[in-house]
Amino acid sequence: MNIAAFLSYLLITSITPGPSNLLVMNEARRYGIKGAIPFFFGIITGFIILGVATSLLTTSLYQWIPTVEPYFKVVGAAYLLYLAWQIVFSKKKNHPATDSESSFFSGLFFQLLNVKSILYFLTAMSTFILPYHDSQAAMLFFMCVTILIGCAALLLWAICGAAFQKVFAKYDKQINMAMCLLLIYSVITIF
Repeated sequence: MNIAAFLSYLLITSITPGPSNLLVMNEARRYGIKGAIPFFFGIITGFIILGVATSLLTTSLYQWIPTVEPYFKVVGAAYLLYLAWQIVFSKKKNHPATDSESSFFSGLFFQLLNVKSILYFLTAMSTFILPYHDSQAAMLFFMCVTILIGCAALLLWAICGAAFQKVFAKYDKQINMAMCLLLIYSVITIF
């Protein structure tokens, strides 16, 4: 296995804007790191579940991908469009802690439907890990590396959202519109 290519794939795919990165940044922008923690841990938990499930089921999923992929795309795209709508037409609330968009379960549910994350793990497994390693220990190690790099990128996006919170607050409508458009762009790239 070409380690440089594997790490390049992980870093580039993890750090580029995607639905999870954008939503984690938006939650941290709106509520700060502390207020975004439930949503962030939901996203991370979903990310880990996807990583583990993918590593355990890649062989079986590989046979089902042509049948299941269109359904994942449609459901994931519909959910992204819903989130884009929510971001651009959201009303400021006095009590952000009660906002259901910032809950653990909304982050978890979103991440489990995130097509980019599913494809991130499927590509890592089918292109970089399985063709070169057949031991459970090697697969576990490389999947842990894949998960850790993805989680680090999510944390980086959350920190950026919180760090630029004051700047983002000044341009709230513009930022919300940009987030909306980036999520719509994510939907377009799914198809």
